[in-house]
Amino acid sequence: MDYGWILLTDEEEKELWSKFNKVFHPRPSKSIFPSYIPTPFIQYDISNCYTEEFIQDFEDKAASAFQNCTTPGEHIYALDWQHDCYLVDARKEFPRHVPWRVDNGEWIISIYPDGDYHFFLASDFSWGILGHPWENTITIYGDKLLSCFSKTQPMMLHKVIKRIEDS
Repeated sequence: MDYGWILLTDEEEKELWSKFNKVFHPRPSKSIFPSYIPTPFIQYDISNCYTEEFIQDFEDKAASAFQNCTTPGEHIYALDWQHDCYLVDARKEFPRHVPWRVDNGEWIISIYPDGDYHFFLASDFSWGILGHPWENTITIYGDKLLSCFSKTQPMMLHKVIKRIEDS
């Protein structure tokens, strides 16, 4: 079965991180948190949400949102800071048991930032999910993706830290 996760080459990954850095200006830190979020966005506290139930619910609803926000053949990026990154066909199945991760049954890159920054982004960066591991936050940005999540609110995303609307 084709799961739609395509490993980026080293050169593709280098170009993608370069673009990401120009757009978001991240400053990875354990004490100084970056402010690199386009508007509109909603930032959530996920510090008490690290359970299988919360993560699976968020994965299921994120997969549905990604499918609703893309057209057939359109890809999104799945980035894991300091690790492999992928181009993902959001219209294909997002299984919990992909062949190369059967050992733990998670997505290739978890929707939950489990020790590293995890980002899921539209190919043009117009919307996305930004996971911050030390801040224990998930930020959803872009009208299109926010609209999709407003219809099916994941259990994990219940404590809003900050909300900024377009001006």
